[in-house]
This record gives sequence, structure tokens and C-alpha cells, in this order.
Amino acid sequence: MHNADRAVLRIGSGIAVAALVCYGVGLPMPHLGCIMAWIVLCQGKPLPIRKGVIVGLVLMATMIGGVLMVPLLTHYPLPALLLTGLLLYRLMLMGLSGKGAQSMLLIVAIAIIPIAGLIEQPLAIGIAQMMGVGIITGTLVNRLTLALFPPQPAAAAAGKAAPPLPESPHYLALRAVLIVLPVWLLALSNPAFYIPAIMKTVMLAQQANTLSVKTAGRELVLSTLMGALLAAGLWFGLSIWPSLLMLALWLGLLSLWVARRMIRLAATRFPPSFWSNAWITCLILFGPAIQDSASGKDVWMASAMRCSLYIVVALYGWACVALLERWRASGRPAVDIISGD
Repeated sequence: MHNADRAVLRIGSGIAVAALVCYGVGLPMPHLGCIMAWIVLCQGKPLPIRKGVIVGLVLMATMIGGVLMVPLLTHYPLPALLLTGLLLYRLMLMGLSGKGAQSMLLIVAIAIIPIAGLIEQPLAIGIAQMMGVGIITGTLVNRLTLALFPPQPAAAAAGKAAPPLPESPHYLALRAVLIVLPVWLLALSNPAFYIPAIMKTVMLAQQANTLSVKTAGRELVLSTLMGALLAAGLWFGLSIWPSLLMLALWLGLLSLWVARRMIRLAATRFPPSFWSNAWITCLILFGPAIQDSASGKDVWMASAMRCSLYIVVALYGWACVALLERWRASGRPAVDIISGD
């Protein structure tokens, strides 16, 4: 069995176990815990158990500390906006420097926890706890599956250098912040409705950093539509026998299907970021659908509204990338534009 097959098995079985834990704990928004576990499981080198638990607890405390932003948002909105923009900029730079998983978790804390705290503080603390549980669960499951499916030693992969960024990191970080902040401001008007949209926008902003203007629109929008199709497939599968066990099995099975394409075991014309973003979009759509069903709401209508919102967000991200690139090119000297620097 090749290392790629072992990685797919680790991701699929890890997501199944993470779903059992996150949905069995009963904290709010358990799908966020599954997303955190996905981020941990998709990292190539697993964290040691002790370090992963410490990182999860520290990030949980940091996220809970995000509740302190709520009074600042309530009484001093402009300083809160400037502080949030500065923190997002620094975290985006951190992600571009090679610490993508850590920056992603902290960006979610900065962007989502204060918005959830505007609804009620117990909700914000519960979301922070669920994210911490997802990180710890992902670490423990990663070590367990690593023992079950140990990788074979690979000599040639050790010295592989990371590809250079196509643009200046400062420019890419600023562009990502400009994509996230307007949706974050919109969420202040209706926090309960826009919390998933913030998560989606953060994912799109980081995905856009690796895309060119020509491919950004296709990949951002198509990955959103693919996520909607995956969520619909999950819902139909779960409707056969609604139970926690079936939920975990279907999530594990579909994550295997996505991981095969993300690791390129199955031929596809889309990059790994496309499939990762599609799977996270699927979870963002599927998680609230379960809550809508439990509360007696029209699942399909609510899901259609969320999917439409995410497509608008994807189009907005594409427009931001295109407009900023056009504005940046118009400000360059003519010789730089011709040379392509």
C-alpha cells in the first residue's frame, strides 16, 4: 500500500471518529469541530499527542479570549474594526509563511468568536470549546490512524522545497483581509445568519492566495457548487437511516472520496485546494441543515438560501481579486507591465 493510500485511509477514518466525538459531545455547531479535525488530519506530518493536546487547549483558551472583543465591538466599533483588520493581516502573513493550519485556526477565532458573542456569550464559549475539541480529536485520531496505517519511508520527499509565492506576501495578505472584512461587517447586522458565511469567506480568502485571476473565478465558484452537491448527497444518505452511526459512516465515506481527489489518487483537473474547500463548504452547509431539521425548519429552503449566499460570497471574492489586480496593474509603470514583473 502506497503512502498516498495510507493518507486517504487516515483522513477518512479520522473524520468518521471525529464526527462521532463532535456530534456525541453535544456542544453547539459540532460541524466546526469536524472542520478543525479535517485541517489537522490534512497536515502531512502529524503532531505528537502531547503537543497536539497542548495546542488544542491553548487555542481553545485563545478563542475563548475572543469573547473580550464583544464589549469593544458593542461600544467602540471603529477601533474594533481596525484591530480586527490588523490581526487578520498579521495572521494572513503567518499563513503565507508556511503556518497555514495555525493561522487558519486563529483567523477563525478572531473572525467568528466575537460575532457569536454578540448573540450570547455561552454560544461563543461553546463554539470555542467545540473547535478545541476538534483539534484535540483530530490529533488523537491522527496518531491512532498513523499506528493503523503507518507510512512507508520516503527518501526523495524530504528535501522538496515549497513553491515560491506568485505575489508579494504583504499584498496577498492585504487582499485576503479586504475579502474578509466586508462580510465580517455584514455579519454584525445578523450574526446568527452570517456566522457560516464568515467561515466560508475565510476559506475563500486563503484559497484565493494560491490562484491567479484567470482561475480564481472558476475554482472559487465551482468549489462552492461542488460542496453543495456533496452536502445534498450526505443529506440523502443520512435520510436512509438517521442516526449518529450513519452520520459518522457517511462523513467518513465521503471524506475518503474527497481525499482521493485531493491527494491525486483519482485523476482530476482541479488542485488540492479546490477539493479541500469543497469539503469544508459541504460541512458548512450540512451542519446547519441538521440543526434546522431538529428545530422543525424547512431544511431545503434554508440550505438553498445559504448556498445562494455562499455563491454570492464566491463571486464577491472573485471580483475582489480581479479588481485589485486591475487596480494594481494600472498603477505600475508601463515597462513593468510589459515585462510581467
